[in-house]
Amino acid sequence: GDGRFARNADDPDAFRASPALDAATLSLAGDLVTEMRLGKGPATDLIAIGASSTDYVGHRFGTEGSEMCIQLTALDAALAALFQRLDASGVDYVVVLTADHGGHDAPERNREDAIPEAQRIDTALTAKAVGAAIGRELGLSGPVLRGAEAAGDVWIDRSVPFARRGAVIARAKALLTAYPQVAAVFSGDEIVAAAPAITPPETWTLLQRARASYDAHRSGDLIVLMRPRVTPIAEPGVGYIATHGSPWDYDRRVPMLFWRKGMTGFEQPNSVETVDIAPTLAALIGLPLAPGEVDGRCLDLIAGPASSCPSASRTP
Repeated sequence: GDGRFARNADDPDAFRASPALDAATLSLAGDLVTEMRLGKGPATDLIAIGASSTDYVGHRFGTEGSEMCIQLTALDAALAALFQRLDASGVDYVVVLTADHGGHDAPERNREDAIPEAQRIDTALTAKAVGAAIGRELGLSGPVLRGAEAAGDVWIDRSVPFARRGAVIARAKALLTAYPQVAAVFSGDEIVAAAPAITPPETWTLLQRARASYDAHRSGDLIVLMRPRVTPIAEPGVGYIATHGSPWDYDRRVPMLFWRKGMTGFEQPNSVETVDIAPTLAALIGLPLAPGEVDGRCLDLIAGPASSCPSASRTP
């Protein structure tokens, strides 16, 4: 693209996939702080702000183009404007910046950037096609598998008799794992039976990574994980050329930044998780948490021998 984010006034999709959305969101957040007098009362106030343009720009233009460079530069400026308003208000405030996921660029540009294995999912690798093959083998009529593509969540159609579900799952796993683009296939039962990981997140197996985001009431009967650099968009369209959601670190790793006036900056080299944010903030405001009450652990934000965490929950 030309990086100008040109759009018609009546095009909400183009507005979302531009720096204008975050600028408007953060401006509104500043207005809410003023109108609701956040930080002026006896109790701690919390405002959670979702700056979503980066996600939409990534899907629409990819993560490594000029559009993303412009988006992140503009987001930085919009955040600075918000913090200047907070500074001017005189309130004591803490900032946490993070993201809900990482991202992967369009495979066409990846290949130009010396990642030759980058590719799009095979157009034949769909839940409908795999389900049809299973139906022919097992003598099942009608749809067998449901899912946008044969990646991520795949469900067994409700029309499949319960007694045949085991055979369908076995054949689906066999057929899907035979595809060179597929890294692993797990059934819901396998995932639920797996113990939650307690080791550093970068050491988790694929099964543990699938377990961390699995909801037995909503997730698929099968979870299909693609190999690294396989984008699960077979045919890119206008506004949707790149995505995220894989088990690989380029999609899993996110920034986590804590800032407060007067803090000494440092980088934490140990493994941390986004669930550590809540207990870390709870410690800052003196909110006691019973062991196991929330996921995560308190992260020490003091650069030195002292700690911002209760002694029982300090990071090593």
